[in-house]
Amino acid sequence: MGGDRVVGKHVFGELYGISDTQPSKLRELLLRAADVANMHIVDSMVYDGGTVYGAVVLVEESHLAIHVFRGLSYALLDIYTCGDRSTPEEAYEYVLRELKPARYTKSYADRSSA
Repeated sequence: MGGDRVVGKHVFGELYGISDTQPSKLRELLLRAADVANMHIVDSMVYDGGTVYGAVVLVEESHLAIHVFRGLSYALLDIYTCGDRSTPEEAYEYVLRELKPARYTKSYADRSSA
């Protein structure tokens, strides 16, 4: 056994006090965040489920996703990458700078092979 090997980085959290944003704008935001963090974009989509809407960007390394709860000024942000070519922390910080939440949480987890 060679010990644990980090195979992925997961940054996720909650954003409070944000403005409602159109789903298409969220997609553009996540696409820019992926670029800033040296991720390689595969596809993207938006969805609008009425009370919850958001965007997902599929990258070669994994994904970026944001889910906004309409009327609550609240969102969930999830960024996960495999490998060491990209920097999900930079993507998370980029989204924070752009959405300017009144407050937020940020959690980080190394995903290991053991």
